[in-house]
Amino acid sequence: MNKNDRWSYTLMFSPGIIIYFCFLFIPIILLVYYSFYNWDGVSPSYQFAGLSNYIEAVHDKAFGRALVVTLFITVVATTVVNILGIGFAVLLNKKGRMTNFYRSIFFFPLLLSTVSVGFIWKSILSYNGLLNNLLERIGAERIEFFGNPNLAVLTITFLAIWQSTGFVIVIYLAGLQSISSSLYEAVKIDGANRWQQFRHITFPMLAPAFTMSIIFMFTGSMREYDRVAVLTYGGPAGATETIAYQVVKIGLNANRLSYSASLAVYMLVIVSILAVSLTVYLRRREERLL
Repeated sequence: MNKNDRWSYTLMFSPGIIIYFCFLFIPIILLVYYSFYNWDGVSPSYQFAGLSNYIEAVHDKAFGRALVVTLFITVVATTVVNILGIGFAVLLNKKGRMTNFYRSIFFFPLLLSTVSVGFIWKSILSYNGLLNNLLERIGAERIEFFGNPNLAVLTITFLAIWQSTGFVIVIYLAGLQSISSSLYEAVKIDGANRWQQFRHITFPMLAPAFTMSIIFMFTGSMREYDRVAVLTYGGPAGATETIAYQVVKIGLNANRLSYSASLAVYMLVIVSILAVSLTVYLRRREERLL
């Protein structure tokens, strides 16, 4: 590589590097820095607090509950979305007159913003919403989708699954279309049925798509905020508070920016460790299958 090529590559990649540095790397450094102080985000002065914010977070029951809620939504949504994604992708991979229409139906929720989806489902599932009014007309009791702590968490998880399934289907469809048809023809000659074809060819060959969709869903679900903010405001009694929602609530509403920064650092560390561990495990799985 000559000198002119190095300069051309530098100029080509510099905008992305600058954006990455300004909007990701510097904010992370500032986040860690402020977590060691006591600052409300407004006052011009702040005091050094050391590890007191981190120690307080460890003993904070609300933070522990938010971590459990976040992990529950993440694990359930990631698992269910990938099961549905593989199943629907296999069905939608067949050629037909209505195939593109069905694909559009599944992908449509992804085109809407999370906030818009939250308001739409809030008008449907709230206590005085469309669904409860319909239930009352047919003689059934109204359901507290957002007022019952357990049901509220399940409702948010359901909406995350509903909106994310289309994205995962697209990933698996791309993976399915990369599988050679000659593999299926070979096992058909040996008398393999559809389940055996899926088990020994389709699922193993979808390993790269499986890894990608798992990582995307996991990291996205760990940052669950919008649906909670629109639908439940973290209630009832903090039952649906996720880590991301708690960070924003404490930092902006309670004016404890430094403490919320320590919670965000915990979140960053937890997500990083789990995401890296998942990636390593799934990559090794790919090597065994392919």
